[in-house]
Amino acid sequence: MVAVGAVGVAAGLVARTLVREKRDTDGDGRHPDGWKAVTIFGDSAAFTENGYPAPLQRLAEMLEIRIDRAPGDRGFEVHARRRDGADLSAVIGDENPRQALRVALRDAKQVFETGEILRATPRPHGKRPSTPFGAAVDMAEDEAKGEGVL
Repeated sequence: MVAVGAVGVAAGLVARTLVREKRDTDGDGRHPDGWKAVTIFGDSAAFTENGYPAPLQRLAEMLEIRIDRAPGDRGFEVHARRRDGADLSAVIGDENPRQALRVALRDAKQVFETGEILRATPRPHGKRPSTPFGAAVDMAEDEAKGEGVL
């Protein structure tokens, strides 16, 4: 039974890799100029009232940020991209700039909507034993803040 599960997980990882390779872009198809976006439920004036939420504020000087109404009056959209020639390394260190921008937008959304950055780890129930399924979940959690969606 464990072997069947391991084969299923492996097949899923291979399929995900093939899908990523078939794309012409890294998920930026609608924003070819490097724009990343997040939809936030709430009032856009409150979002910018005292500066941006901390996760986005730390990068704000090096970003172009645009705020638009979301379709169907369901909040607003925050679009951001790195300014031409901006060097984010002083703020993000060795982190990938594209990933840092995605994480900053997602974390700013969470801070604005809930007042905190939601975390899956550390787990309140402690460390779980290593299993093939547990390893797949751990890998998904590690990549969750990065590109794409689970």
